[in-house]
Amino acid sequence: MQHPLPRALARWLVLFVALALPASAVALDKEYVAAPAPKSNDDAGWYGSLRVGANLNFMHNRKVVGQLDGGQFTLGVSFDGDIGYRVGPHDWRNGLSLLEGFGYGPPINAFIKNSDTLKFDSAYFYHPEAAPWVGPFARVGLLTAIFEGTDYRAAPVDYVVTNEIDAGTGAPRVIAQKKRFKLSESFLPTTLKESVGVFLNPYTKEYLDIMILAGLGSHQVFAKDQFGLADDAATPAIELKRLTEFVQVGFEAGLAFTGSAYAGKVKYKAYGDVLMPFYRTNREPGEKRKDYEFTNVEIGGLLSFKLVDWASVDYILKVLRQPQLIDEWQVQNVLLLTFSYSYAQRQIPVPAAAAK
Repeated sequence: MQHPLPRALARWLVLFVALALPASAVALDKEYVAAPAPKSNDDAGWYGSLRVGANLNFMHNRKVVGQLDGGQFTLGVSFDGDIGYRVGPHDWRNGLSLLEGFGYGPPINAFIKNSDTLKFDSAYFYHPEAAPWVGPFARVGLLTAIFEGTDYRAAPVDYVVTNEIDAGTGAPRVIAQKKRFKLSESFLPTTLKESVGVFLNPYTKEYLDIMILAGLGSHQVFAKDQFGLADDAATPAIELKRLTEFVQVGFEAGLAFTGSAYAGKVKYKAYGDVLMPFYRTNREPGEKRKDYEFTNVEIGGLLSFKLVDWASVDYILKVLRQPQLIDEWQVQNVLLLTFSYSYAQRQIPVPAAAAK
């Protein structure tokens, strides 16, 4: 049974951002790395970026929940948008990204989803006047997929659900001879994230910006009645794990590096987030591992080379580990030739003295 909460939340978040962008009249040139926040009150106001593109990709997946292992050429679309507002010590930042890819090739010879990521983040930073490079922050985020996840095979195979027992045989449940198995519903699995703490921004230059976060975080994962691939290559059957939903609370830390070079023709970004739980729900019977062994890790990177105003070559790396969901490192490599359209405009509030 599909959980209605993540689907509804994701739709409302997409609708909110879609309405907020035109309402604030902000759509700036986007080259994957977010536009910097204004540095002073003289530059206060809305800032952001927007980019819509089509791409030709080569991708390789390994043990990504709801997606197939292997590499192939794909066609896809992408959207990246950032919008924020800065006035005085207050800095509010929002980001929405979407990456969709579909491939066609042997041995299936059918259109197959192999990239499907929707990510939304909203963060508030308070920059004290005495030390604007350090202060409190709060942020929320969402990570999900829009379309259903399906496993395709060239010939019929048996699927074995390793964490379910067949009442008749006492062995793991077997789903016999299928060429197509539905792994997940649309908007599932979905992860909601919240965190509060302290940020440190010790270095801010065009070629390198460093952001460090530390504090208390919480993850809510919605995945009830969905499946994840946990295949053992040594067996002829395809092993699956039935996923569950859970909540984790723990210590969270993050580190991000962004920058650009050669007048913006080369852009790069690397980030990592870690949540070490000290509280979690839905423990499995007989579970002996300590809470810290269920530490969540998210790592990502981007390297973008601008060819012309409307085209770039981009490499994206995404690594995710959620051991309470599925105890595998989910690794995704994406190489994109992106053709895009961007529109740029900036809205700066008129100072009160000039408005008279």
